[in-house]
Amino acid sequence: MADSQYPYPPDRFDDEADAVSFHGAHRAEEPFWRQNLLYIVIIGAALVMLIVLLFVIGGMGGGGDERAEDPTTPAASETSSAPAEETTEEEPPPEADKSVPVLVVNAGGMNGLAGTWRDTLEGDGWEDVSVSTADNQQQEPVVFYRDDEDQETAQALAAEVGAGEARQSDEYDARITFVAVEMPDEGGGDEGDGGQGDDGGEG
Repeated sequence: MADSQYPYPPDRFDDEADAVSFHGAHRAEEPFWRQNLLYIVIIGAALVMLIVLLFVIGGMGGGGDERAEDPTTPAASETSSAPAEETTEEEPPPEADKSVPVLVVNAGGMNGLAGTWRDTLEGDGWEDVSVSTADNQQQEPVVFYRDDEDQETAQALAAEVGAGEARQSDEYDARITFVAVEMPDEGGGDEGDGGQGDDGGEG
């Protein structure tokens, strides 16, 4: 359609323009991935979550195996410690130097106690045994030693007479002192000899 204000006379181009109706511009069609972008994002997120879940399940399974093996660890430790304990039990007792002077003190209040122990120890190989009587009675036997060099011998004597652990002390002048409170299981000598031995020790 020609404009009434158009200064030029209409020509064939104006006729073609009048014959064609007006229409809008066409847009290019969007690609497939852009049309379905939301669905692609959802599917990708689901795959990522599935992979993470599989890793978590696999990790839990491995932890279970380790926990199953844990109870065997203490057993292995006990097994390895058993030989050490056996080795400790097999250690030989301390050797006694039976030439070291030993003083037997009667602290049990029984006549002839020290003399009986003297005879018993001499029968077991102790070479120098003297006797004495304590001023006060005691309840438990004990072996004392003065110097460190006599510790093993004192401990051997303590084990022999059933006096437990030997103790270091300078209460007595003797290198090793056995404070006796009971008769030995297998005593030697009679009470008369024992009594003389105790008195002699006091003098």
